[in-house]
Amino acid sequence: MFNASLSLIYPTLLSTLTGANSTALENAEGNLPLFNQDNSLLSDLEQNIPHPYLETITFTLYTRKNPEIGEVLVLNDTSSVQASQWNPKRKTAIITHGWVNSGSSPSCTLIRDALIKVTNWNVIVVDWSKIAGNLIYPIVAYHIPLVALHVASFVNFMRTEAGLRTSKLRIIGHSFGAQIAGLSAREVGKSSRVAEVIALDPAKPLFELKKAGDRVDKSDAKNVQVIHTCAGTLGMGISIGTSDFYANDGRHQPGCGLNLLGICAHLRSYELYAESITNPKGFLGTRADGATAYMGGTILDPKANGTYYFKTTSQHPFALGG
Repeated sequence: MFNASLSLIYPTLLSTLTGANSTALENAEGNLPLFNQDNSLLSDLEQNIPHPYLETITFTLYTRKNPEIGEVLVLNDTSSVQASQWNPKRKTAIITHGWVNSGSSPSCTLIRDALIKVTNWNVIVVDWSKIAGNLIYPIVAYHIPLVALHVASFVNFMRTEAGLRTSKLRIIGHSFGAQIAGLSAREVGKSSRVAEVIALDPAKPLFELKKAGDRVDKSDAKNVQVIHTCAGTLGMGISIGTSDFYANDGRHQPGCGLNLLGICAHLRSYELYAESITNPKGFLGTRADGATAYMGGTILDPKANGTYYFKTTSQHPFALGG
């Protein structure tokens, strides 16, 4: 069980190691939410959901015409879309980050840059760092469904007002972002089913025991691919996707050393996926029955179904093939 006291210590270590900035979500009285003895959040947080923080979430568009300077698309503001490089005829990727990260973190920028290099897609980066920056893990976990609903609202706005086609939509997320990707796709799917979700080492604590609909699952989209690199520790250790790819043993990654906290292995998932975009034949996974399929890429392997394992090197380039 994820202990509330550990939630105060472990995040500080993570922040120190990653150099991430931190914030604190306050309740209506300006105080940090507290925990019950069972480690659940006190009901006053439920009565004072910090909606203003949802308004700080940004959606920034990058394309080949503006690969470095993004254009902010504003929810329910069609003029912001009309003034941008948005092209509804193209495929769209939505990328989001995890805990104590932001839209400018490598978990977003590596994937964004790889996609822009080899495709002409609309690439939208979701930044929810005002919430993600909180060092108290359970508080951030509590807000994941709210962030996912906000992302879903944006997708539905783009679908109804800007011509986005969910049949050409891929939602990508790392850690908490993987949970957001699945939950937002599921919400959008109530109106129009999302084509693809890429879940990069989905956050485990406070999620793995949840049922489908409360965490990322293969039922969230037509095709849900999961890449596991710190399975059972920081990342979920169960197969939950249309296809699940376990790098090496799925738990320990070469080049990460002892890696007691699992951070290095957890981050490896987005590095591997970003590399698969520019080297789509680089990571060949094998199922227990000997069947093979490639992980990642811009076009997901249509044969990928089930659980696969693949090997990597200890540093970039990580692929053994391609």
